Amino acid sequence: RSREALARLEQDGATPGLGRVQTDTHFFAARLTTPADELAATDWRPFRAVLQATPSLLMLGHAYVTAVDPRELASGSAPLVDGVVRRGWQHDGVLVTDDLCMSPPYYAEGGIGGSAVRALAAGVDLVLVSYDGSQVPAVLRALLAAYSGEGRALLESVLAASEARLDRMLARLERAEQAPAAP
Repeated sequence: RSREALARLEQDGATPGLGRVQTDTHFFAARLTTPADELAATDWRPFRAVLQATPSLLMLGHAYVTAVDPRELASGSAPLVDGVVRRGWQHDGVLVTDDLCMSPPYYAEGGIGGSAVRALAAGVDLVLVSYDGSQVPAVLRALLAAYSGEGRALLESVLAASEARLDRMLARLERAEQAPAAP
């Protein structure tokens, strides 16, 4: 099904993901200004198809999807993560951010740590810090402060749901490792 959806998108000239964005989000903030109904009818179709058919992880990028949330990057946007992906697409699998060392999340309000907090609070399960490992302590400090500080930016219920998704993913991986090899 997902191959068919991708083939239809290619015929229509649409590219999933950041295909409509002309800016390299490794270095610059980008805005995806396409209306949400058009994204749902084109760009998001293959993602929904794959997520419905498989237990795939979904990586969230660092562009602004202005039709859904003009103020937060997709990777930390509750309206996009919880509203579109979790509730709209009914996806209860693992979500991961793209690398938080990329410029948009690194220079966003609160820096890389603030971006990590917003991502987990929105319902993302894993935050990726891969380009610059020296940023991991800043991310951990921000997450710990958000979890234990006043205001509790990271709610127990959100973290418990994330833990359940991660546990299901790990159980699938363990079963796959134990399965006999195909002939």
